Amino acid sequence: MRILYIAASDPYASQRAQTLLDALLVAASFGAQVSLLFQGHGLLQLLPDQEAALIDRRSLSAQLDALPLFDVEAIYADRADAQRLHIDASSSRVDVQWLEPEAIASLIAAHDQVIRL
Repeated sequence: MRILYIAASDPYASQRAQTLLDALLVAASFGAQVSLLFQGHGLLQLLPDQEAALIDRRSLSAQLDALPLFDVEAIYADRADAQRLHIDASSSRVDVQWLEPEAIASLIAAHDQVIRL
């Protein structure tokens, strides 16, 4: 089963981003083929040097860094959303493949399940 997780939530506005990464890592640890797509405010998770402790939150950095350990290598990001949010694609803390909207539609269609938070 191929599962696409779409990270679309601000990393620290709620627990949604944390919940998505937790679910993704659990699925990957049980052998599911998982992919991860960052869209919208979820792209903020890719920015380096996040200081979550300043707002009394746990950083998502360790989970993002652990993705390769769980064989999560299919990591994508929405180039159009990055441009809209003025996020520099070269500053990503995670190695991602940047996709245009047409490619994102194909990516979604290629998966059996899609989970968006």
